[in-house]
Amino acid sequence: MERVVVMGSIFLPGSVMDPFVSALRERGLAAEWVVPTAADTARAVADAYAAAAVRLGATTAIAHSNAGNFVPVVTEKSAVKRVVFLDAVVPPLGGGSWPVVPARMAAPLVPTARHGILPPWTRWWPHESVRPLFPDDATFARVDAGAPCVPASYLSSRLSASADWSAGLACGYVAFGGTYADEVGVAEGAGWPVRTLDLGHLGMLQDPAMVADAVVPLVTG
Repeated sequence: MERVVVMGSIFLPGSVMDPFVSALRERGLAAEWVVPTAADTARAVADAYAAAAVRLGATTAIAHSNAGNFVPVVTEKSAVKRVVFLDAVVPPLGGGSWPVVPARMAAPLVPTARHGILPPWTRWWPHESVRPLFPDDATFARVDAGAPCVPASYLSSRLSASADWSAGLACGYVAFGGTYADEVGVAEGAGWPVRTLDLGHLGMLQDPAMVADAVVPLVTG
């Protein structure tokens, strides 16, 4: 049975992955989600993801959103050889150093911090912009209440990887729309299989079965 670590973004509670993980299990995968709770530095977050992959004995990683940044560390330190990026950041395939939060996103967030802590992800934008990402009001309220408050110092964190970090990996990409169009272009340019589902950034909440059906062939193929 394929063992899968589902890497959730540190900006969201891991519970947003529960329906998706359940759908993966129904399709025969031994899947568990992980979201690090210590987010002061990118290195601490990376080490936490990698430790979880090792603990689970994972051979496949599914990374959502910001968690895509940490794939090189996870694959370096664990047995993971297959990766699915789920509407996620793709680290530079040529390696080098990069910010875990792009400057265009980090800049407007810095002034919103209070006592060095960012507001919950669900409050980064107006309610009317965020609410449609969720299937219903109750789910939004639950995620909003549980969303972690990440230190603002995280916004200036950087990671690095070797030039060959992706060599030998079987990768695929599932997009939930056009938010990560640049990453989709990178995936297509690298020859990875790409699927696009018009579900919004939290597609695994909107239709976990559809997302699982798109992901499973990339994991087992």
